[in-house]
Amino acid sequence: MNALILIGGKSSRMGTDKGLLNYHGKPQREYLFDLAKKYCSEVYFSCRAEQQFSERSIIDTYTLGPMGGILSAFDFNPNSAWLVAACDMPLIDENSFQTLINHRIKEKVATAFLNPETNAPDPLFTIYEPKAFQLLTKYVETGNKSPKVFLQKNDTEIIKLSNLDFLKNVNTKEEFERIKSNVFSI
Repeated sequence: MNALILIGGKSSRMGTDKGLLNYHGKPQREYLFDLAKKYCSEVYFSCRAEQQFSERSIIDTYTLGPMGGILSAFDFNPNSAWLVAACDMPLIDENSFQTLINHRIKEKVATAFLNPETNAPDPLFTIYEPKAFQLLTKYVETGNKSPKVFLQKNDTEIIKLSNLDFLKNVNTKEEFERIKSNVFSI
């Protein structure tokens, strides 16, 4: 299983690259990379061509948001499962990685947490199995691009937990300041 850190967003609401925000003493993309290295064979960054900064980058050639990053990863290695983690989820930690991996069912298309805010599987911290690639491709060919809806319509292992704070997305400067002061203050 490989890991894919999604850093390809334009961060328009944040006004600065969310992958470079510092929550843990280093840029978020590096924090997630270091965390994923503990659990996955290889770790890559999904980014737009102009964001490429590392030989570990997979360029999103689809430009479909997160769906494009996931498809580009499967183009790069269709035989690997991909653990996808978005850089705008600063509360992801070792425990959340371990929980996701422990609940993985390889025979399913994917393994995802049920996000209580959307009452749907969260597609941005999910393991996509190799069998998902062909299904994702067909899904996109029919004009769809929502990975959340893809997970809802396919054989996804759903993890239900009482505390899923680590799924919190931080997309604005106000959210960044609030989470920095409430969660990461010393």
